[in-house]
Amino acid sequence: MDDSGIQIIKHLDCSQHDLVYPIAFLGCPGIADVGKFAIDSLIGQLEAKNYIDIIFDEYPAGAIVDDSILSAPKAEILLWKDNEKKRDLILITSDAQSLTPKGIYKISNFLAKCLHQFGVKLVVALGAYPVNKQALNTRLPKIYITSTSKELLESYLKKNKFEKLQKGVIIGANGLIPTLAKARFNIDGLVLLAETDNIAMINEDITDLKASMALLEILQQSFNLPIKHYSMENIDEMSKNLESKKNKLEKDLESFQFIDTAEEKRKSLYI
Repeated sequence: MDDSGIQIIKHLDCSQHDLVYPIAFLGCPGIADVGKFAIDSLIGQLEAKNYIDIIFDEYPAGAIVDDSILSAPKAEILLWKDNEKKRDLILITSDAQSLTPKGIYKISNFLAKCLHQFGVKLVVALGAYPVNKQALNTRLPKIYITSTSKELLESYLKKNKFEKLQKGVIIGANGLIPTLAKARFNIDGLVLLAETDNIAMINEDITDLKASMALLEILQQSFNLPIKHYSMENIDEMSKNLESKKNKLEKDLESFQFIDTAEEKRKSLYI
């Protein structure tokens, strides 16, 4: 496999022999960043250790500024070692999706190969399933499931309150990594999609905490993870705080009156 254009920055020494029955969870940017936010929260709660950063020349051409520090867009592989030595976790996320279909295939192939080298037998990808907003107002988001094998799908449907995803297309690395991992290395794969407002498909500013937390809840139940349980009251309060911060940022941006046109204003957000 051609890995040109992919650069590795290694932070830890680890091999397949250091891991106990590892499984992988992944969430890359997508609709409302539902899957990515869930993985980022999981990384924080578990205090997972950064194994490698992956810099790819088909990620967006720009530098990320965080707390005044510059960094390149990247994918990350992090590790969590189970103190009870029952099952270690590999966590994968990224700052962006590749800009081209070829690039998405290339980075997905590379990450599938990494999972194989770690001896992973199961990869679980997280994302969003857009629905009409009215259907979400009075209930928790449903979780839709699809799998790389019918047997695996049926076994999880028996144990959890999932809805079967009958048809559709999962765009990007969240769907492609499990599919390529199965095709190339016979690694089983699941994709879990939480319902979110379908307007999120066209509005990049939406963040659906309720959908992300629904995914975390189902991971905690399905894999007995040592993470917090969030009540809907907690989630609603977090969502209000996030919305308040977003509104303040938008007002701050609007205060820069020297930008004349809407197009110039949009471009100015790319520093």
